[in-house]
Amino acid sequence: MNLVINKRQKIVLTAVLLTIGLLSTQLVDFNLRFRFIGGLAALAYVFSLWSLWQGINTTKAVTLMILPTLFTIAVASFYFVLPIRWLTRLPVALLFGLTFYLLLLAQNVYNVASLRTIPLYRAASTASFLFTLLSAFFLYHVVFAFNLLFVWNGVVVFLISLPLILQVLWSIQMEDKIPIHVLVQSFILALVLGELAFSFSFWPFSKNSVMWALSLSSAMYVLLGLTTQRLRGKLNKRVVWEYLAIGVVVLVVSFLTTLWTG
Repeated sequence: MNLVINKRQKIVLTAVLLTIGLLSTQLVDFNLRFRFIGGLAALAYVFSLWSLWQGINTTKAVTLMILPTLFTIAVASFYFVLPIRWLTRLPVALLFGLTFYLLLLAQNVYNVASLRTIPLYRAASTASFLFTLLSAFFLYHVVFAFNLLFVWNGVVVFLISLPLILQVLWSIQMEDKIPIHVLVQSFILALVLGELAFSFSFWPFSKNSVMWALSLSSAMYVLLGLTTQRLRGKLNKRVVWEYLAIGVVVLVVSFLTTLWTG
C-alpha cells in the first residue's frame, strides 16, 4: 500500500480537517471561543505549511501562510456571530472548506511561480486579492461587533491590515527576502486604514457593522489596487478613475444608509 500522498491530496486533507474543526465550534463553550479560534489558526498555519512544504523557504513560510491563517481566523470569528443552528452553519462550513481549498491552490501557484514562470500566476493573483478583501471584511466586521473605543478600532484595524497588505505586495515580485520598500508601503497603507477606522468610529453607522466593514474593506480595495497597479507599471488615468469610482459609490451608499438622526 502506497502511503505517500501528493500535494493536491495534502491540500484536500487540510481543507477537510479545518472544515471539521470549524464545525466543531458548535460544541465549544462560549468562554473557550477565543482559545479555540487561536488553536484553529495554529492548525491552519501548520497544515498549510505541510501542504505546500516543497519549495518553501523562510520568507515564504511567513508570507504564504499569512492569508490561510488570517482567512481561518476571519471565518471562525464570523462563524460565532451566525445563528446557532446547523441549517445556517453547516452550509457556511462547507463553503469555507471549498474556498480554503481554492485558497491553498492559489498559494501553491505562488510557491511554484517564485521558482519558474507559470501561466496560472494571474489567476492566482486575482484569487488571492479577493480572499484578502474577504478576510479583511470579516475581521473588520468582528472588530466593530466588539464595540471598542475609537482608538482601539484604529489600532486593531492597523494590526489586521498590515499582514494582509504585506503578503499582497510581496506576491508581485516574490523575492527571497521581503524588500524594505514593501515593508514601508505596507505600513503606510495599513496606517491609512487604521486612521480611517479611527474616523469611521465617529460616523453614525448605528449598529450597521456590515457597512462599517464594507467601507473599510472598500478603502483597502482602492488603496491596495492602486498600489499593486503602480508596482506592476500598469497605473494610468483610466485605472485610477475605475478604482476611485468604486470608492465613491461605496461612500455614497454608506452616506445614504446611515441613520443621521441616531
